[in-house]
Amino acid sequence: MTPQAFAADLATIPAMDDLTVRICSGGGDVCAAQAIGAMLENRLGTVTAQIEGICASAATIVASHCKVVKAAEDATYMIHPIKVNPNGFVDMEGLKQLMDALTVMRTNVLNQYAKKTGHTVEEVAAWMDATSWWTAAEAKENGFIDEITESNQTAKIENRNGALFVNSIAVPGTFDDAPEFVRNRAVVGPATTEGFVNNTDPAGKPDKNDGGNDMEFKNADELRNGCPDLVKEIVDEAHAEAQKQERDRLAAIDEIADAVPSDLVAEAKYGDKACSAEQLAYRAALDAKKKGHKLLDDTEDDADTSGANSVGGAAPDGVSGTGTKNKNQTDAEKRAMVKNLFHPKKEG
Repeated sequence: MTPQAFAADLATIPAMDDLTVRICSGGGDVCAAQAIGAMLENRLGTVTAQIEGICASAATIVASHCKVVKAAEDATYMIHPIKVNPNGFVDMEGLKQLMDALTVMRTNVLNQYAKKTGHTVEEVAAWMDATSWWTAAEAKENGFIDEITESNQTAKIENRNGALFVNSIAVPGTFDDAPEFVRNRAVVGPATTEGFVNNTDPAGKPDKNDGGNDMEFKNADELRNGCPDLVKEIVDEAHAEAQKQERDRLAAIDEIADAVPSDLVAEAKYGDKACSAEQLAYRAALDAKKKGHKLLDDTEDDADTSGANSVGGAAPDGVSGTGTKNKNQTDAEKRAMVKNLFHPKKEG
């Protein structure tokens, strides 16, 4: 059942009328469940969910939107963590989008559970993360069900080649994953050629046991198409965070701009090699070091050109009788020479 088809059916019922929604579902698409639940919650008449057999996975989202939730005595209720399945290669950006989507969907579902049950988000989160299976009585005790009703029919529990079916509805996980109180209710009969045992008139082997995994998105495109509003919210949040980080980066650069050459500041802010304030400080230090070496070299060249280096006798490391300096001077010697030029020692 898609939200579009559900909306078309719902439109045929006057909005003021009370409505009973019968649920026997192992789950489905989480966004579809949220859309259907919102339609039910927005009706003017009282909406009652009647659980018959199983209410699991995304089906619990629909139930939680209903004003009143009733369940048969032998009904089963199950909540579990939301999952996504990339079903292919995903790059880092794709993984980030999936993680962001999971976070938002998880938050929305937990808030809905908390609203329905009256428990804290932390309490319902612990139940969700643990994959909780409950009898109708346990679900009522935890606030997910409001009333337990008597039923003339008993839920049909089946083990189909290891897959759990309740009233012919696939349920998330395997038969062995279900709690003991569910497995013990399976009607046991003779073994069949298809390899499973349950009642005397078993259903056929399913082509595929989705186990409620329709709530999984196989790739980013499916996520965009299935939950456009959710994707827009994630993208908008990412843009806002990126803008904040850029403002913070420029502000940090402005704080040290007075101590850095203006050309380096402009390049750090808007150039092809834009960088952080920390990287700019490192570049400025390298630039100052280069300029310091150049000053020493230029000073020596000026001294050679003016003939200052040829005045007087030979230096200790020069050539005897010529006054010529050794060209392979160290940085320390160059600094000493510059210091002597600007601050000559006074004689006697």
